[in-house]
Amino acid sequence: MILHTGLNICLEYNRALMKSAFRLYILSIASVLILAACGGGGTAQPDEPVRFSTTPGPTRTPTGTPTATPVVVRGTVSIWHSWQEAQVPALLRAINEFQKQYPSVLFDVQYVPELDLKTGFEQASVEQRAPTVLIAPGEWGPSFYDAGMVIDLSPLVGPELLNTLNPAAVQAVQYQSSLIGLPVDLRGVVLYRNARLIPQPAATFDELIRMSEAITQGNIFGAVLDRSFFFAGGHLFGLGGELMEEDGRPAFNNPAGTAWINLLRSFEQAGPPDFFSDNDLNLFIEGRVGFLIDGTWNRQALVEAIGAQNLAIDIWPIHENGSLAGFVQTENIYLTPHALEEEFRISWLFIEHFLEPASQSLVANVGLVPAINGSPVNVAASEMQIDDPLILQAMEALADGVAYPLAPQMPVYATQLEIALQSVYDDRASPAAALQAAEDAVRQALAEQTATPFPALEVSATPTP
Repeated sequence: MILHTGLNICLEYNRALMKSAFRLYILSIASVLILAACGGGGTAQPDEPVRFSTTPGPTRTPTGTPTATPVVVRGTVSIWHSWQEAQVPALLRAINEFQKQYPSVLFDVQYVPELDLKTGFEQASVEQRAPTVLIAPGEWGPSFYDAGMVIDLSPLVGPELLNTLNPAAVQAVQYQSSLIGLPVDLRGVVLYRNARLIPQPAATFDELIRMSEAITQGNIFGAVLDRSFFFAGGHLFGLGGELMEEDGRPAFNNPAGTAWINLLRSFEQAGPPDFFSDNDLNLFIEGRVGFLIDGTWNRQALVEAIGAQNLAIDIWPIHENGSLAGFVQTENIYLTPHALEEEFRISWLFIEHFLEPASQSLVANVGLVPAINGSPVNVAASEMQIDDPLILQAMEALADGVAYPLAPQMPVYATQLEIALQSVYDDRASPAAALQAAEDAVRQALAEQTATPFPALEVSATPTP
């Protein structure tokens, strides 16, 4: 569909709602593209010249006054997305504001069901009919970039823009020394608190344990903390550890890794720990748990269960020489090679506009966590107008988050560390023995994948979510 100054868009939305207990990111999509076709366009308005360049030209007489030549920025920005119906107004309002500055720029916006978006975009790229802009999960970015379907934004993005964005989110879009997209909204692992049971946040993990012990009685638990890899792996980085070296070799089998496992073992002191199930979430929904580790995507379900006035998202508590931390994942906005053919690169102009504080405020006010760094010292964050205090709390909590790695080796690491953690929790292995077993298993699996001795292993370890 075509949008002009007066937006008149017909969109079809038939996506199934995400389950509130969804616990992990989408790994793969396999389906055939089904585009929701929309017809009709807005009523064209008279062009108002935009003074894109005001360099004066030569005059014939010495007394003549140079006149700036107005340059009208024209063209069509085509966007594919799979946002839910309640989220789309943020995109449309951002488009409307952009067209106030560039009234001769049109928009062709297509909704594609999320199950069809990846394969549909890949097929459209092969057939030379891809959009100029794609909004899609960050975990798809590396494969798109390797196939030449999205471009490196490094030559276009200045440090001013990057410095306004969540640091973990920026790390998540860096791949093979390239910037393969930009984050537009975030999701991540955070620490929730039932403020009715525990009125104040815990500054340190030891304080969290004391607070939890103080209220644990009967069917009330001070904390039920998830210690599976996805929900607890970020703590390794928070304590100063690493998962892998730049060349893909294991980097977790060291004192930092041991400190990480010992921290996870101590979760038992705060209350009965969880391991990648919904038991912790369900108990919190029932109002029986003080502290919960879970994803930002379950925020609304928790609000509906215990009330917004009783729900808080806390900054991760300090522990030893670091702090606890959560993984951060991104939804990105990508620029395709087709956009490079545009005059004035209008699709890039829109991406810049969509990441400004005013546009990111629109993103926040439809229930998404903006990509702007929520640190109190970030000037861009202070310029935002956000209605939901939980969004602000999530932004601040994720400011110190950790990018979930999208290195090709990541499935191997996640699997072997899950096994290692479970062996410790079941008292079958010490932390040192579990880490050594995990390292050996990772090395063997990667060697088998490459059919090359490990010293010659050449793989990318650039993190993506």
